[in-house]
Amino acid sequence: MMKKWLISYFIFTAVAITNAQNFDTAFQKISTQLQSVQSGKKEYQQSIENPEPGVVSLHIDEVDSKGKTKANVYEFNLADIDPNTVRSTAKRDIITVNLTTNKKQKLIKKTVNDEKISYVYNFTIFATDPDNGRSLAEAIKKAIPIARKILDNRLALNGYTDRLDWLKEHIGNVDLIKKQISQELTENTDYPGAVILHKNIASGKKEKDINYSFNLAYLNPKQIDFYVSGDAFGLKIATKHGEKLIKVTENNEQKAYTNKFNIATKNVEEARDMQKVLTDIIPLAKQKLEAALPKITNLQKGYDILNGLIEKVTVNDQEYAQNMSGDCVVNFEQTINGSKKSYNDVYEFNLVDLNKNQIKPKTKAKVIVVELKTKSKQNYIKYTRDGEVKNYKSGIQIYVPGAEQAVIIQKVLQDMTGICQAKFDPKKQKSLNFNAASQLLQDNLKNFNLGDTSYEQTVEFLEDNTSLKYQNVITGKKSSKELLYEVNLSDLNPKSVKIKVSGKKINVEIDTNHMEKLVKYYKDGKIQSYQNKIQFPAPDIETARKIKRALQNLTKK
Repeated sequence: MMKKWLISYFIFTAVAITNAQNFDTAFQKISTQLQSVQSGKKEYQQSIENPEPGVVSLHIDEVDSKGKTKANVYEFNLADIDPNTVRSTAKRDIITVNLTTNKKQKLIKKTVNDEKISYVYNFTIFATDPDNGRSLAEAIKKAIPIARKILDNRLALNGYTDRLDWLKEHIGNVDLIKKQISQELTENTDYPGAVILHKNIASGKKEKDINYSFNLAYLNPKQIDFYVSGDAFGLKIATKHGEKLIKVTENNEQKAYTNKFNIATKNVEEARDMQKVLTDIIPLAKQKLEAALPKITNLQKGYDILNGLIEKVTVNDQEYAQNMSGDCVVNFEQTINGSKKSYNDVYEFNLVDLNKNQIKPKTKAKVIVVELKTKSKQNYIKYTRDGEVKNYKSGIQIYVPGAEQAVIIQKVLQDMTGICQAKFDPKKQKSLNFNAASQLLQDNLKNFNLGDTSYEQTVEFLEDNTSLKYQNVITGKKSSKELLYEVNLSDLNPKSVKIKVSGKKINVEIDTNHMEKLVKYYKDGKIQSYQNKIQFPAPDIETARKIKRALQNLTKK
């Protein structure tokens, strides 16, 4: 492996040397064509330097009739110049050669009198006559492809560690005219791909200290772009899908999560190299992070990992204490303690009801949560606050300490959900015979209380088990009623059985075939109009699920 790497290195070095030599020859041809040019009352004194292969620094001093000089310096990489724009033209009494960057990107650093810095996308060189203009344009055009070859072969980095070390070395301090930016990238060894970008921005008497904590795996390699702001140049970087997974602290106070940040660079070339290294390291970081994610083969292992990550989450003065327990039926407890309010929430739900694809991290200002949602947004999650039963919900949020933990929790919950959904796949459920189904129905039509209302339920099977008689006595604070239903089992539609949740109430509902009014109905002993459905109240979703299964088997054709 080492031998192969050495061969690649020597080939790379040889190519780099050849390209540099070729560029040096092309540079000399440009340099010999640059001359001082007189135009009207101005003289343009021109010279060119080559700070590094492919990069040139072009000095144009404008001297007026009084001897006053305006010193312009244009620093750029010839690889950025669009060769189709390099042409010689006459402008009044002078010949000019115009240069414009590809896609008009502001990649040319312009310095005036060593004081004012800006970034532009084009500028003009001056020629003594048409022949000199054509020669100068031709020399520049020939240098452009050589500069591009140098650019393509400029970095020789291998693997994740090489690139991370390069970033740590090259993300550094940048001094601007009125602002000093200190930068340092450090590795967070807790998770593969995790890094912290520390920035200190000093401007006059003002100073701002910012930390950006993020994972390289979450960045979008297609959204690492150059940015220009006055005399500042650098990279603007965004996360995939615009997700706010970057934790921000400013002057030791946590701020809202964000989906973008900037890195300042000393010049365009540093930004360009950094762009290349970041683009290459992102998929490598993703591979490392995914390889480190836990693989869940049993529920207990999943609960152990979850509770280790969510037990205590603190954001400034707010604290979230959380715990999950159970098997496929989960009991999830959250205690939120803050300076303004504190409360205890308890959720009960079955993993089989969750939509695996809707288990996702989401940012809520200064915290990250993992959202859980039920299939088809069914209100199957029991919710209690400070001991008081609230309306059933279709989703909940788990507070997490950071983006990496959110991704681990997402993966663990998806695996646990998969285990339970495979275990209780309705398509694999065995059919129940009449005795088993009738016993299941009788066992689960329980007496129960919901707030101030009680439900007393009984069911009988009549006429050689072909008919069902169901009674429900509902007693509230001020009144009570007795409901009685009689129906032939063959008149009920097994495909219509469904669990319906409204607020705090759960009913299992079954319709007649073709919605015909075939259900005999009594209220407080008095015959009422025939009905086309029956509702069976249930104290919770798990009981309702058993009632539903019993009815489906009792009425199957």
